[in-house]
Amino acid sequence: MSIFDKIEQIRRQPEHIRLRWVWGLTAFGMIFILIIWMISFSAQFENTDDSEKENILNSQVIEDLTTQKESIQDATKQMKSLLEK
Repeated sequence: MSIFDKIEQIRRQPEHIRLRWVWGLTAFGMIFILIIWMISFSAQFENTDDSEKENILNSQVIEDLTTQKESIQDATKQMKSLLEK
């Protein structure tokens, strides 16, 4: 039985039977949408935790690079002062 045959069969049913089909399929569709929404919502929270960890790591890397930059600038100044003597 194809879907078109099933639709025709439902069309021939009385109105109260057709309303049952409408409400049943609507409920099924909403449950399906809610399941997808809950899965994507939980995945979003997992990604948020990862991005927070990544931000913490990025800030640590920036601090390390800043410290290294200052150290290199200090070493460069010392080398210039030694070469000027």
